[in-house]
Formats: sequence, structure tokens, C-alpha cells
Amino acid sequence: MNTITIPKREYQNIVQRQLLLEKEILFIKKGLLQSDEVLIRPAILKRWERISRELDKGNGRSFNSPKEMKRWLRAI
Repeated sequence: MNTITIPKREYQNIVQRQLLLEKEILFIKKGLLQSDEVLIRPAILKRWERISRELDKGNGRSFNSPKEMKRWLRAI
């Protein structure tokens, strides 16, 4: 493994840039999640919640083929 030495100032700049990028990514992520929830119709959310509850109870679904799974997903 090779070791590289960089000046302290350069290292601090890299850390600051990384923190700034992480904050911006979180901001964008929050904005996208909020806008996505607004676009999803309440009837769809209710259906997804029902499916989620069934899966939590252990009532899963099994499919014999990917085609059958896609058909079921489209019907949701």
C-alpha cells in the first residue's frame, strides 16, 4: 500500500468540500422524497400499505415466472 502525504490545508479543504457535498445531497434527497409523495395518489399509497402489512405478517407472494410477477406488479 502506498502512502501519500498532503499538506494540512489541502486536507482541510477536501474535508470541507466533502461536508458541503453531503449537505447538498441530503437537501436534494429531501426535496425529491417530498415531491414524490405528493405525486403518488392516495389510493395507490393505501394499496402499497396494505401489501406492506401483508408482507410484515408473513403473507408473501410467489411467482412461477418473471412474466407472471410483472403482470401482478402492473395490476397493482
